[in-house]
Amino acid sequence: MAGRFDDWDKDDNGHLKVWPMQAFTTALFGTEKVGLRIEIGISAPKPGEPVPALQLVLDPAQVRQLAEALAEAEARLADAHFTALATSGPGNA
Repeated sequence: MAGRFDDWDKDDNGHLKVWPMQAFTTALFGTEKVGLRIEIGISAPKPGEPVPALQLVLDPAQVRQLAEALAEAEARLADAHFTALATSGPGNA
């Protein structure tokens, strides 16, 4: 059975290659597509340097799927945070 991160990029030590999101912007391409630009990087670039970014074009179904996936991830994160607080609160040490 494959793990959830098996097809993600990894470094030579097997650690996931991930980048913090710095910012994002959206734009409409006519009436059929949405542009999504996600700026990434460890720190803000120096003045005059290009900002590393992933620029995507999405159709309406992909926008809905991405919105649903992000909402599900946020809900799971909130549940995990709540569970951690409930199990580490006063009297639960």
